[in-house]
Amino acid sequence: MQSMGIKVLDIIDYTPKASDIFFFDNTIWMYLFCPLGDYNKKKQKHYSSFLKSIGSSNSTIFITSLILSEFTNRYLRLDFDLWKKETSKFTASFKKDYIGTQRYKDTISEIVVSIKNILGLCEKTPDNFNAININNVFNHLSFIDFNDSYYIELANLGKYKIVTDDYDFISYQNHNIEVFTITR
Repeated sequence: MQSMGIKVLDIIDYTPKASDIFFFDNTIWMYLFCPLGDYNKKKQKHYSSFLKSIGSSNSTIFITSLILSEFTNRYLRLDFDLWKKETSKFTASFKKDYIGTQRYKDTISEIVVSIKNILGLCEKTPDNFNAININNVFNHLSFIDFNDSYYIELANLGKYKIVTDDYDFISYQNHNIEVFTITR
């Protein structure tokens, strides 16, 4: 699938090369390291297999603090929603009622373990805010959220191949990056 510069490749058909530089969107880290989401097992298997093939090929995965922030926040919000249902506290406040509970502390411990595992698979990279064309980020905002728009610009700058299960990267086609996902 290709149009207007965007190149979408299916991870099932792609064999990573040592020269490949990948950037995993948070959707992938959630599939791989957030058991709370109870995500699609088939997709988990494919993304896990792709991660292993990246490791076998000695390809590089870069990660930024913004991805880890997204991972932490999404993981906590999933657990908060589960906690509200389990305790029947449907009107509970995240900050007032959930943060500070033993459940919150236990979930933070799980998240820290997951982040350490993720960091063991990646190389930390600065987000290069000073070099990002912020006007391009703003131009994308009519179609995709800020973080996705920012990642497109970061990928362009670093020549990263984005691995994602977020179809915003595919549906917004006004960029010139390679996007890896499951297309079938």
